[in-house]
Amino acid sequence: MRRGLPAPATRCPLTVVGGFLGAGKTTLLNRLLAGSQGRYAVLVNDFGAINVDAGLIQDHDGQTLRLTNGCVCCSLADGFLDTLMRVLAEPEPFDHIVIEASGVGDPGAIAEIALVEPGLVLRGVVVLADAERLPGLAADPRLGDTLARQIRAADLLVLNKRDLVDASGRAAARTTLAALAPGIPVVETVAAALPEAVFDLGGEGPERARRGSTRLRAEAVTHEAAFQRLLYRRAGAFDRAGLERALTGMPASLLRLKGRLGLADRSEMHLLQMVGRRWSLSPLPEPAPDAAELVGIAATDPEAGPALAGLLDAALRPPQTPHGDRNRCA
Repeated sequence: MRRGLPAPATRCPLTVVGGFLGAGKTTLLNRLLAGSQGRYAVLVNDFGAINVDAGLIQDHDGQTLRLTNGCVCCSLADGFLDTLMRVLAEPEPFDHIVIEASGVGDPGAIAEIALVEPGLVLRGVVVLADAERLPGLAADPRLGDTLARQIRAADLLVLNKRDLVDASGRAAARTTLAALAPGIPVVETVAAALPEAVFDLGGEGPERARRGSTRLRAEAVTHEAAFQRLLYRRAGAFDRAGLERALTGMPASLLRLKGRLGLADRSEMHLLQMVGRRWSLSPLPEPAPDAAELVGIAATDPEAGPALAGLLDAALRPPQTPHGDRNRCA
């Protein structure tokens, strides 16, 4: 913190976006930036070893900064604060700072920074939840506590992907949210379609200050023991049918898989997004480099990495030309 310095004349609004893996945080940010009239600083945290999400944030008038390889809520005194201070010191002030928490992070812990940093004013914590997966995640003994912490930190809950569930599924998701965070407003969305105004949730008030001060005294929570990062790097391109078989057979402990890869029958790069058992492949406007780079997050399971690597390797075709020793799965 900038101890001993007077509070600035103007304070930059801060909004924290949280939600479990694959809930739609990056989609929400891209929608915000596409329709924004202001200049945003976007800080993207990713638990994985490679910050794929930051690379998916579309170009905008402000600045996107990567916070990689761990939850910033577990290490607020490290590089995160340095990055934030650099943003606040920019000669041309930003209209708004938005922090995308990692999919296993605690957005409430990140929001605390605005309660003690004189250059910031907290606008709120927006937490997304996947309508299809929410009840199951909440009931999972490995994941439920992480999910509950995220939801209880919210000033606004966004029940996303409502198109993937029927009326009974939406009711079950609503019931789960009400049980975890009674009284917090809920907005239902498809593809995280929210107006820019959602990022101005009102000024800080006594209730926000009380909630934050309680959280500041709470014992810090680390996610390193509950989740593990997986990194898959290979030279070559995937056979499409083989890749589909591999993704269908992924270990149950795998929560999220994303990254760039090439297909043997296509010339362009493709983006893989996998959440739970659902996955999608979409072409990217760049040539395929005949290599794959994927990051995964799994509930701690020593067999997850070898299983993932074995399944993907079976679908991989060797490169046309040597790429050196790029193969790795950790």
